[in-house]
Amino acid sequence: MRLSILLALAALAGCSDRSGRQAADPRISDPSRPLVFLTHPTEPPCSYTNEVGKFAGTDVDLARRIAAKMGRELVVEPVTFSEILPRLRAGTADFGIATISITEARHRDVDFSAPYAFGGACFLYRTGDPKPRMSQIARLLVGVEADTIEDLYLCFHGGDPKRFNHLGEAVAALENKDIDAVICDESPLKKIAGESQGRFSLTSLVTRDGYGVAVDKRRPDVLAAANAVIAEGGAK
Repeated sequence: MRLSILLALAALAGCSDRSGRQAADPRISDPSRPLVFLTHPTEPPCSYTNEVGKFAGTDVDLARRIAAKMGRELVVEPVTFSEILPRLRAGTADFGIATISITEARHRDVDFSAPYAFGGACFLYRTGDPKPRMSQIARLLVGVEADTIEDLYLCFHGGDPKRFNHLGEAVAALENKDIDAVICDESPLKKIAGESQGRFSLTSLVTRDGYGVAVDKRRPDVLAAANAVIAEGGAK
């Protein structure tokens, strides 16, 4: 038998084996099992806890639409941003949404949906202070949420960021003049600046990213549902 035929048969066997494992996974085969969704609920309007203690925001709405598409209940688990990808890699959750920038490095650990939104990061700084610039990054003390794309971006460009578990902690440090600026996705920073009564200002975007639903690689059904929902209209 030719080598090419043997390789093709081996590939087919591998696909069959993967399909069998996926079918045997109770998270897929048991429709009564809820989907476990991870979110970082400290960044309105994307994800936050509302006045009655319920999870809300555009990220949470998108997750609910994905669960509805699959006919599954949804369990929302609040976590820090740095917990999301390790939890998905370990198989203790099904998917996460937290304005997670799609990168090749992250693709090694999780699957990503098509982008549901595009945006980027900017600096939040105290109004009246010099506007932060990437050309000065080695001389500035900038706050970031740990393990975000902004954390990696600053390090790559020679910065030494001060890391926080939550954006609110970084903003408090900025207000206390413990740091010079905060870098994060524009959407939550724009809300913070707008509600600051002029205390904070924003720079223009310094990065441009596509944000995707991060999915456990063992959950192709969730990935398919996420892509279907995004194709129908994204994060309405």
